[in-house]
Parts: sequence; structure tokens; C-alpha cells
Amino acid sequence: MEEIPFSNKLQETLKEQVLAAKQATPGPHYAAFDADGTLWDSDLGEQFFQYQIDHCNLAKLQGIDPWDYYLTTKEVDPVKAYLWLAQISEGVPLSQVRKWAKECVEKRGARIFNAQKQWIHWLQSQNIEVFIVTASIQWAVEPAGELVGIPFENVIGIQTHSDAKGCVSSELKGVLTWREGKAKAILERTQGVRPLFCSGNTYGDIALLETSVGARLCIQTQTEPNSLFEEEYKLLIHAQKMNWPIHHFFQDAES
Repeated sequence: MEEIPFSNKLQETLKEQVLAAKQATPGPHYAAFDADGTLWDSDLGEQFFQYQIDHCNLAKLQGIDPWDYYLTTKEVDPVKAYLWLAQISEGVPLSQVRKWAKECVEKRGARIFNAQKQWIHWLQSQNIEVFIVTASIQWAVEPAGELVGIPFENVIGIQTHSDAKGCVSSELKGVLTWREGKAKAILERTQGVRPLFCSGNTYGDIALLETSVGARLCIQTQTEPNSLFEEEYKLLIHAQKMNWPIHHFFQDAES
């Protein structure tokens, strides 16, 4: 499917809202984006999971059906499932995990939304520091962040501590960035300064979107019913009630 770019009207609206908020606040100034479905039409966390299954010979994946375990766990306890995707790299040097993640993005791509990439560049041109806040594994998203101009240190996602040898452990590091955790994580990073702009694509991004003191952009990508369609639709209904701008990348559903 061909990507639908932002209309001039949408761009003007967002710029006016961001600049008004910037003028009204002393700074520093920030913006925050969800990742999968917001910056690109890919689930990089699950893509990296499959890459690890195929290529990385991880000890924690031996003797089980990895996808069955992950999906079954996710149905019961999403937090446990998302953290487990980081814990499967336990004992592996973090530098190696990051190397695998970069190889995964290079080989399998990220299907980036060009309109969002251009919007990020505009925000940065206004001296607004841009972050990605994702419920995916942070290491899986870092390489794609660089493709849209966001350095890896500005990617906030699920991760675990490293041990004294630099190897991944099983202990959660920082906030688990799922639903309300996204809002908590960005505000911790900015020391409580609320962003001027936030963007997300599902109902789980509402807490992140609500941290913005300026503009919000709700993204829609799904055209046929599925689980992601339902989550995007819930956000759509909420956004319409709140009069938040909406953009659909694959059909004319912008408001």
C-alpha cells in the first residue's frame, strides 16, 4: 500500500500548536513518539524476536515453542510477556544483542513513514529534542530510530540491566514502557517537563499522548479488522472526542 502523506492543513495545524506551546513554556522542549505503527509499518519487537529465533541460538529458547510461549503468556500477563522478550538474551553481551538488532533492521527493514520522518526533522529544527517511547525491546528499536534521525540514546523501551561483564540480565531496568509506563518513562527522562508534541497509534498510547502540553497526532494504519485494528479504533474514538488530529497512512481518514 502507498503511504498517504500529511496534508498541508494537518502540517499547519500541528506547527501552530507546537509553536504556541513552545512560546508559552520556558524549555527545554521535547517531543515523544510511539514506535511500531506510529513511525513505521512494522512491529520491530516481534520482528527481532523472530530474528533471534532464526539466527541467535539463545539458550532460553531451547526446548520450547518460542512463539507459543510468548503469545500464551501475553494473553494472561502482557507485562510478563514483554519483559520476557528482553530476558531471553540473558547472559549475552549487550553489545552483541545490539549488533543482532542492527543486522535485523538492515536485513528485514522497518517500512518507515516518510511523513513522520520529515515531521521529526522539523521538530528538531525548532530545537525540540525528540524521543521514541516504545513497548518493544529498546535494543530492537534503536537501529530504526537512527533511520528517522533519532539517536539510540533517545530511544526508551523495555530493557534489563547488564551485569558486571556487560551481559544482559533478567532484571528489569527502569520503567516497563507499556501503556501508562510510556508516560512515566518520558517524564522521568525529561525530569518532569511535559513534551510539546506526542504521537501514537493505539489506545495503549493515550497516557503518552496526554502528557503533551501542545499538539498530539493519532496515527491509524489498519484497513481490515484484526487485534491492532481494534486498538487503533479505540484510540480513534477517543481522539475524535478530544478533537485530537488524526492521520491514516493508508486510507483517507484524516481529520
